[in-house]
Amino acid sequence: MNTGSRRRTLAALAAPALALGLGACGGGGRDASTPLPANPIQAMFDPAAINIGSVGWRTSTRDAFLLAARQVNDAGGVLGKRVNAIALVARDNAEAQEMGRQLLDGGVSILNVSTSTRVLNLLPLAQARGVPILTESGSSPALTTLADGDLVFRVGVSDVDATPVLARVAFDAGKRRAVVLVNEGDAFGAGLDSLFSPAFQAIGGQVVRTVAIPFGLKSGFAPYLKQVFDANPDVILNGILAADISANVLNESLSSQYAGLWLLPGTAAGNQTFADNLADPGQIKGGASGAAATFGLYDSASYRYFRDSYVAQYASEPQDFTAPTYDIVMAMALAIERAGRVNGTASPTPAMIRDSLRPVMNAPGAAVRPEAIGAALALVRQGADVDYGGAYADIAWDARGDIAGAIPFTVFRLDAQARRWDGSRQIVIDIPRSAP
Repeated sequence: MNTGSRRRTLAALAAPALALGLGACGGGGRDASTPLPANPIQAMFDPAAINIGSVGWRTSTRDAFLLAARQVNDAGGVLGKRVNAIALVARDNAEAQEMGRQLLDGGVSILNVSTSTRVLNLLPLAQARGVPILTESGSSPALTTLADGDLVFRVGVSDVDATPVLARVAFDAGKRRAVVLVNEGDAFGAGLDSLFSPAFQAIGGQVVRTVAIPFGLKSGFAPYLKQVFDANPDVILNGILAADISANVLNESLSSQYAGLWLLPGTAAGNQTFADNLADPGQIKGGASGAAATFGLYDSASYRYFRDSYVAQYASEPQDFTAPTYDIVMAMALAIERAGRVNGTASPTPAMIRDSLRPVMNAPGAAVRPEAIGAALALVRQGADVDYGGAYADIAWDARGDIAGAIPFTVFRLDAQARRWDGSRQIVIDIPRSAP
C-alpha cells in the first residue's frame, strides 16, 4: 500500500510451506534486502495496533480490504491506534484453513473469510476464541441456521434470496428445462442446487438433472458434460465455484455446439476472470447470462466514492465482491471503536466487538457513510448511535447475521465480442428479513 504501509506478494514460504498472497496495511515497512521471517504471517502482527484479518479468495477483495483499512487509518484509526489489516489470499480450502488458523492463533480481533465452505471450516477455531467472522461471499443457506454462537455475519445475500433472481433471468429468456452443474461436496453448490429447482418450478420451469463434478477438477469434464447434454436442457446453471474452472467447463463444451443458455451465479457472473479464461466466447452459441448481488448500486454516492478510491489506488475497476469487502472493514472499525467506548478499554475483546456489530449497522442512529468515516468514528467516540450505510448497500443485520435492506442485483450478459460482462442493468430488491 502507499502512505507508508506495506503490501507484498510472497511465494514458496517455509514453516509451513505455502504459496501465499499477503498484504498488510498499517504495519512497519521492510526494504528488499531484509530476509523474510520464518513465519511471515505472524511477523505481520503489530502488538501496538488493532489487528484485523482477512482470508480472501481473490486479490481484488484483498485490495478492497486494504483500501478501507488505509482510509480508516488516514482518518485517525480506532481507539487511538492504527488498524493493522492482515489480508491474505488462499488458493484452496486447505490453504485457507491454515491461514485462518495462524491469524486466529496470532490474536486477530475479528476476521473476514471468503466463501461458505471456508467459513464453515474455520468456524470451530473461531468459536474456540470467540472471534466473529464477516463474509462477503458466504452465501450458503447453512450459514443462517448454523449454531455459530452469533459469530457469523454476512455482507451479501443468502442463496435463498439470490437464486430466485437467477431463475427469473432464465425464465425471462424463454428457458424452461434446466440442468444444474455444481462441485461435489461444496456448500455453495449444494445450496444452489436445492434452491434453484423450486424457484424455477414455481414460475413454470423444471430442473431435469443435477450433475456434480469433483471439487478441484480443472479439466477432463467430458463424462460430466455428457450427462448434462443427455438431459437435453435449454439452460445450464453452471454453479462451479472457481471462476476460471467454471470457464474451463464452457471451453470443453464448445465441441458439442450447445445452443442453449449458460446461466451463471455470482461466483462467475460479472467476474472478469471468468471472461478472460474463455477460449472463444463467440462459439458460445446460446450466450451466457447471470445475476448477482455482488456490486454496489452504481448511482449511490458511497459506491461512486469507493469506486473512485479503488481506481485511484489500483488503476483498475473494482470487481465483484469488492464493495461488500470494503464495507466489512468499515463496519469492523466502527464496531471496534464502539466496543472500546462502551467497555472503557483501548483493547476490546472479540466478544465485545461482536456485541457492537449490530449497533453500528442497524437503526436507530445517525446515518454515516464511508466517504466520511472520520466523522462517523468521531460520533461513536462521542457516544452517539450510528447507522452505517456503505458502498454495497444500506443494510442491517438480523438476529441470524443475515442482511436486510434494499439490495442491488446486477443482471449480466456476456459480451462475446468484447470478452467482457455487460452489467449495465441493475434491479433493487428488498430482502424481506427484519432486523431486530
